[in-house]
Amino acid sequence: MTTLIGVFAGSVVSRRTQDRHWVRDQVSATCARVLRESSGLLVDLSEMEAGRPDAIPQGVVLPTTIDWRPWNEALSMVNLVADKDIAEAAHALDEQIWRLHTMVKRGLTPEESWLVLRSGIEAAQNNFITVARRRLSLAGDPLQRFSGRPAPDDPIWTS
Repeated sequence: MTTLIGVFAGSVVSRRTQDRHWVRDQVSATCARVLRESSGLLVDLSEMEAGRPDAIPQGVVLPTTIDWRPWNEALSMVNLVADKDIAEAAHALDEQIWRLHTMVKRGLTPEESWLVLRSGIEAAQNNFITVARRRLSLAGDPLQRFSGRPAPDDPIWTS
């Protein structure tokens, strides 16, 4: 009888551990997908802005050429498997993408700098990374830098 109770208790503990690992793997994969898709959208938005015909004046809204399905699927997966903090960080990133997309559709004014405007998305991506690392990383240490790209005011950009 004691052996049966031990086997049963062991299987319950093993099952819980497997479930936790499965959920952690799903959340990790979902977070990676959010980062991949948001980076892809940033490239798409850059191409959309760079490809705006000169004949179409700023203020005239162009139809979007972006396929939003992969991004929306990534957000849906976050809503399905991630905890509240990760989901909220993804939603904040989504808001920044919406804001930049709206500006790109109407055309940037000469006063608007692409580097400055995209920084909102990059800041939201960095916040998403910070939140996800806190939840998923064993150490959970915050990063001091999120890329090796020189700062926008670095002389490399003007030389």
